[in-house]
Amino acid sequence: MKAIIMAGGKGTRLRPLTCQLPKPMVPLLGRPCMEYIIDLLKRHGITQIGVTMQFMPEAIRSYFGDGREYGVELHYFDEDTPLGTAGSVKNASDFLDERFVVISGDALTDFDLGPVIDFHSRREALATIVLTRVERPLEYGVVMTDEEGRVIRFLEKPDWSEVFSDTVNTGIYVLEPEALQWVAEGKEQDFSSDLFPLLMKRGEPLYGCISEGYWSDIGNMEQYRQAQFDMLEGKVNVAIQGRQLYPGIYAEDGATLPPDSAEWSGPVYIGQGTVIEEGATVGAYTVLGAGNRIGRGSAIGQTIMWDYNQIGEHNEIAGATLCSQIRCYPETVIGEGAVIGSHCTIGPKAHVLPRVKIWPHKRVREHAVQGDSVIWGEIARKPLFTDGAVAGYANEEVTPDFAAKFAGAYGASLAKGKRIAVSSSADGFARLIRSVLIPALQAVGVRVTDAGDSISSAARFGVKALGADGGIHVQVVSEGGRAVCRLECIDAAGLPIGKSAERKVDNALALEDFPRLEVASIPDIRLAEGIMDAYGKRLITELGGESGQGPLTVVAEAANPAVRRLIGVWSGAFGWNVVYVPQETTESAFGSAVVGNSAAFGVRLDYSGELLCLYDEGGKPVPAERVDVLLYMSYFQCCRGRTVGVPLSAPTFLDSAAAALGGQVVRTKRCARAVLEASGDHPFHPVHDPLFGIGLLARNLLGSALSVTQLLQFMPTFSLHSTYVEVPWSEKGRLMRLMTEQMRGRRADLLDGIKVYDESGWVLLLPDTGEPRFTLIAHGEQEESAVELAERYRQELTRHFV
Repeated sequence: MKAIIMAGGKGTRLRPLTCQLPKPMVPLLGRPCMEYIIDLLKRHGITQIGVTMQFMPEAIRSYFGDGREYGVELHYFDEDTPLGTAGSVKNASDFLDERFVVISGDALTDFDLGPVIDFHSRREALATIVLTRVERPLEYGVVMTDEEGRVIRFLEKPDWSEVFSDTVNTGIYVLEPEALQWVAEGKEQDFSSDLFPLLMKRGEPLYGCISEGYWSDIGNMEQYRQAQFDMLEGKVNVAIQGRQLYPGIYAEDGATLPPDSAEWSGPVYIGQGTVIEEGATVGAYTVLGAGNRIGRGSAIGQTIMWDYNQIGEHNEIAGATLCSQIRCYPETVIGEGAVIGSHCTIGPKAHVLPRVKIWPHKRVREHAVQGDSVIWGEIARKPLFTDGAVAGYANEEVTPDFAAKFAGAYGASLAKGKRIAVSSSADGFARLIRSVLIPALQAVGVRVTDAGDSISSAARFGVKALGADGGIHVQVVSEGGRAVCRLECIDAAGLPIGKSAERKVDNALALEDFPRLEVASIPDIRLAEGIMDAYGKRLITELGGESGQGPLTVVAEAANPAVRRLIGVWSGAFGWNVVYVPQETTESAFGSAVVGNSAAFGVRLDYSGELLCLYDEGGKPVPAERVDVLLYMSYFQCCRGRTVGVPLSAPTFLDSAAAALGGQVVRTKRCARAVLEASGDHPFHPVHDPLFGIGLLARNLLGSALSVTQLLQFMPTFSLHSTYVEVPWSEKGRLMRLMTEQMRGRRADLLDGIKVYDESGWVLLLPDTGEPRFTLIAHGEQEESAVELAERYRQELTRHFV
């Protein structure tokens, strides 16, 4: 057999480690990651190895040469432009004249490939994916197989609502040469997103085989460090160079240790030629490469250090990662999680604070306290985006400083010269953040249109109306009595940006390296006026023009003047009377105002204009799930024949209700982008554009001559019950796999979490994106059946991990 090592990775999430080094060459216990892969292949008798390269190929070629020194024969295949995983292997197709293994050069594994190759042969497979199980499958391709191992479902880098298993693609494949016939020459294509889905569609023999053993793609700093700690603990079946001088203390030839090193607590690895002076201490889980010198009195612990670093006397380095040829003068302190690039100088008595990143060839001055990264700080551990928006407590998490960094990342993720419309709510903090976003976007080459004060739905409308390439809307809302600032990112179609765009921004923020324009090239700002007026006029058109159907009174509470203005636009056009009540009126007082003014209904809108509370003609609040149904039913009645996106969690009867009026429901995930995208080119959605929904309800009441209470009574009986189960992060993927396997042979839907149909209704199991828990939404004809169904599945989930 032959093998292909894919070694084209840049390792952007590992910067600054990979600023001057391709990811396969990043050292693990003193040896490049790719060297361990060569050892693995050689152990399985595979010595004819092709290496695909694109980023800094000479670093790989100059180190490994022709491979003879490592007991193999290496053949190199360069890419002039990125070809993707499948495209890069296709580029080596002349070399691949027999069955071959594909493996990444930037992952660490000790998998036994023999059983996988035997499995592939027995199944007469065209392609076999090596699978493993992980705690957090979001950054991998999740794979489901049948009882024979045939791949039946594949999803690349899902979010938690899409995760159906903890079984993932490792990027290791056994392939027949014929599999490459479906990969085009010279075209960028990936195995996971292009070739494998095509093979599934064609019914070709594509299999998955779960392998036992260690596997880590060392994709981020935490994984990079943990992989080496695992090696030291013996969790990975790889050869560690050097010998064990004392229990857990590994040292290569030429390393000089002080006499008291016998008292050190391992595990520790010390490379060739490293000198540790007397009085210096090296704590557990420290990895020191070749040629380092640790000055007397210095204390090093849980630190990974590459080669030829000079650490002065009385330094304190704990939990940090240092590249090569760094000079640390005496009495410096480097905090936990700090990362220092190669050729940096840390001056005497300087203090590098925890989690600071310093790019190569930088200097920290004497006595300096380095509290910020040289470019900008790390992204948060939790997902940056939720449904196309970034949110955090105003002036605590979302600050002007963060806004500038975010705008730089957002701009860097776009093609140069794109135009972005920036708007905000009318409050002072949102306007402040808008004023920061605009110049920060300009500085990285984005052409900006200042769309002024707006609301979310009008901002989405405005992006399309202006012909912009996207938008950012800043909105401050109240959650739990605290001000939360949301940066809502919008694509050219007026939708919340998708996952691919989110990842680009996320990665750009992680790189902390945004290109800046020459001053003379910074584009001017364009001002856009009248977006809210245009939005209001289009509302009137979509609600049926300016012909009223009779008098109607609405009681409203709306703190946002822009929202009140829009309500005035459509109420004036239709001759409806709107009675406003003071902000923060009590619920009972609001209900009394509805009854006292003989209103058809009452509405309370939050400052964003997005959160709607509805009261019937008797002043009683309508449950939220019934409000949404009422708005959908009004849409079907007033906009007959249209298609509308409805989340999978909405009541089932909406499908037949739409069909009876000539419309169609498209079931989607619960996220706003999916719902809006499924609604086609229609400018407004009855639930996601609440002012449109309120107008529809008013038209429906007038057209049917019914009250809100009567419309609710005409609905089929249903109950939605929501609950949740707290689960460890590490268990979420495994639970999804177990529940998916348990549902085989039953009616279930995997579009958004797992929707299981039961004789008494259905239940939707949703792993939360930002919290360690599952949300359960149960649907039944009566409240008792919905509660019982939710409780039954809550106990079922709990049973698997308690």
